[in-house]
Amino acid sequence: MSAKSEELEDLRDGEPAQGHTAAVHGSGAGGPSAEADALAETVSLPAADPALAETVSLNVADERDHMRVRPSADLHSAPAAVPQDVAEETARAVAEASADGAEGTAGAGFEPGAQDGSEGEAAEAPFPSRRRRHTPLYGRGVRVLPWKHKARLNPAQRRRRKIVVRSLWGCVLVFVGTVGWSIGGALTSPGTDTVQARLAEWGRDHGMGGAVAQLEQWQYDLNPPAKGGSVDAKQFTDLGPTAGAPSGAKPSKGGAVPGKPGAPSSQAADVIAMQPRMPAPPGLTLEPGEGVFQVAVQTPNGQPVVQVARIRPDAVYTGTAADVAVIDQKHSSYVLHPGHEGGLNSIIKDVPNQIDANARPNLIALFNGGFKISESQGGYYDHGVTAAALVNGAASEVIFKDGHMAVGMWGRDYSFQKNSDIVSVRQNLKLMVDNGQVVPYIDDSSVWGRADHGSAAVWRSGVGVKADGDIVWVGGNTLTAPSLARLLKDAGAVRAMQLDINLRWADFQYFPAHDGNPDNSKLYEDFLQGPNKFFENSTKDFMAVYLR
Repeated sequence: MSAKSEELEDLRDGEPAQGHTAAVHGSGAGGPSAEADALAETVSLPAADPALAETVSLNVADERDHMRVRPSADLHSAPAAVPQDVAEETARAVAEASADGAEGTAGAGFEPGAQDGSEGEAAEAPFPSRRRRHTPLYGRGVRVLPWKHKARLNPAQRRRRKIVVRSLWGCVLVFVGTVGWSIGGALTSPGTDTVQARLAEWGRDHGMGGAVAQLEQWQYDLNPPAKGGSVDAKQFTDLGPTAGAPSGAKPSKGGAVPGKPGAPSSQAADVIAMQPRMPAPPGLTLEPGEGVFQVAVQTPNGQPVVQVARIRPDAVYTGTAADVAVIDQKHSSYVLHPGHEGGLNSIIKDVPNQIDANARPNLIALFNGGFKISESQGGYYDHGVTAAALVNGAASEVIFKDGHMAVGMWGRDYSFQKNSDIVSVRQNLKLMVDNGQVVPYIDDSSVWGRADHGSAAVWRSGVGVKADGDIVWVGGNTLTAPSLARLLKDAGAVRAMQLDINLRWADFQYFPAHDGNPDNSKLYEDFLQGPNKFFENSTKDFMAVYLR
């Protein structure tokens, strides 16, 4: 007979355990016997409130403990089995009360696991107290998760939990699948954008522009551009191909509509003068060849329609050089192309978002557009279609019916009321050069882009117009908003605006053979997306320059 069976025999004979009284209700069998060991004996334990007295039934058959709880004998009801979790909680309360020696609590007359050690039985409670109980999910004595373990739930509660959990998992799978499908479409769409660029633009298109901007700012902070250094002298003179057009090349037919192959033509007979050398940036002395313009593209009669130069931006970042291009407007015309970003090309349908094969003849240059329309603080208009409302006071590229281009402030310099022959308008931020001077607010970094701001030295680009109408484009690495504005002014711009920033988007290509062949074009040495950027489903809008 086990120790617990012997203790029950003592209780049956009326001997209280550890000095406490207990009432024993026998099952009808008298005296110890093998049959009595297999019978369930009931011990009524007093509680603090007599009305809440409960009975713990211990079945000691086969030396195992089985717990059941039933109403007190005073209620004259038959024993009934209850859920396991109720039995565990009751036994635990009894064990804790007995271990603490609390007076007047339930279980004062019985303490499981308190047998005499001489009998060789382990003195351990059948159910450990909450302080000692440990599970991976609930921890030691403290519930980690806010819900009960499934072993403590009844069948109805388990069914409800299963429905809720499966519903939540279904929502997660639908969300992940939808996002994955969307990102997959962005990564596999045609074009030359890098994975980083595609993910960044996907985030901006889905309301995460602030997060993308913050990530770009952190990236810049972790990898700032190096200050000081020197530029290889070859960079100032080796500006790529400068061969003229083939002798048989002919200008495009007059009267062509912008956006179609061939731009308006004119047989201007005047000679195009070479641009004067760029002045030295403050604190620098020009190196041999630095700031000297070279012929990039010629007219059929040998006139320099596109001229390029290279110069260091300032006295701080002397290890890089910016590119400067000047395009003669008397021999060129301009076409604004939309990009697919933000669905712009689905609104502007008459002009493709790439240079098709039939639009390559007489193409002499391409350069990038501005910020994403939703972040440009301006609008977009092309051939009678307004993709985004134009904003008064915004810096604007304006194209007219004859193909020439201007840069100015919308509403002050140009408007539909003043100029009835406007066909395209692309706005971006504010003017950074006005009346031939850098604007007073140039040091306000909040004006020049949320991602890299005006104070950051990053890849930047800008465009302006000279007093004689020629177009100036400037772009390069480690440019701040002030250094970009100063270079535009030094190149002769009387009004100028910032275009797009970051290495992925700043670009200028020119085609000496007038054939629009990307394999023969000149582009940045460090340019990421290759020469086909504007020839394959361009993400961003851009400007195409044709020979008249």
